[in-house]
Amino acid sequence: MSSDRPKWKFRVRHVLDGIAQCRSFVAGMGEQQLGDDKRTLYAVVWALTVIGEAARHVPQEVIDRFPEIPWQQMRGMRNHIVHGYDRIKLEIVWEVVTRELPPLVPHLERILREAEE
Repeated sequence: MSSDRPKWKFRVRHVLDGIAQCRSFVAGMGEQQLGDDKRTLYAVVWALTVIGEAARHVPQEVIDRFPEIPWQQMRGMRNHIVHGYDRIKLEIVWEVVTRELPPLVPHLERILREAEE
């Protein structure tokens, strides 16, 4: 797969890094523990913001080719965090970090592998 903008691959790597950071930050925690640990919560929310920002810079041709990735939702989460930071819901952050992001890893890794071909 080729693109006139090969720099988009590092954005996908940023998404993967953000997922890994989120998972590392919450390892061994429960939802309530995350809510009580403001530093970790802040770190997780920042990583989600980076994921959404990175997703904003993936070209449309890549987005179209890989519809199994919730690109729009990642961007939407970033927008909600940035513009609605005072209304972030712990249960949504927890759900995203523990259930929605981990299954994306193999798909994102496949995107990078195919981009190298």
